[in-house]
Amino acid sequence: MGVVMDFREKLRHKQLVSERRALQDLSFSKIEEAVQRYFGQYLIQIPAAGAAGKEMCAEYALESFLLGSSMGRFGFYGEEKIDVFKRCKVEFYGLFDDFYDFWLFWGTDQQLLDDLQDTCRKYLFYWWSEGYDASLKRWRLKLH
Repeated sequence: MGVVMDFREKLRHKQLVSERRALQDLSFSKIEEAVQRYFGQYLIQIPAAGAAGKEMCAEYALESFLLGSSMGRFGFYGEEKIDVFKRCKVEFYGLFDDFYDFWLFWGTDQQLLDDLQDTCRKYLFYWWSEGYDASLKRWRLKLH
């Protein structure tokens, strides 16, 4: 008799293993530095939510990093980075919309809101690129 296997369970297990490997390349201090660099001026505007803002920035950095790391194999097989990014554009902009809505909730002044959308996009793309590059490196070193 053969064993009946649930392929969704197998896929989820593979995804978890892959994410654990990817997270080995990520340091929390690097996330903190990026949060301060990108969102320092916004965090000053909302002192009551500073801790929550930093935590959400870290969470979205993590999600974007994992999204980028899941795309590294396409770069390994020869696709250009921008073409690989187009593959996950829907997921990326879903993350971006949620992240931008989080900042809009805190309602900083209008002058800062004009730059906020671009800042959120750059921040998430930075972490997507970090994840992608780390994954590409792992694929090239045959550590996947």
